[in-house]
Amino acid sequence: MRPLHVGDVVIRRNRILRTHGTVVEITRMARNDVRLVWVRWAHSTTLPNPSLEREDALDRPVLTARP
Repeated sequence: MRPLHVGDVVIRRNRILRTHGTVVEITRMARNDVRLVWVRWAHSTTLPNPSLEREDALDRPVLTARP
């Protein structure tokens, strides 16, 4: 998977509910050699919003082609 960039749409996969969000900042910090990114979640009830997430805990949504 290519590295995340500001503006990328992501899904948090390590939770029961798959929450969609947008990367708003890439940090210089890392945990266990994994970059940390700030994500603003699309759901208003998701807290904290934005939140600091490990890059390896996020997926990009799969876009399907419409006929």
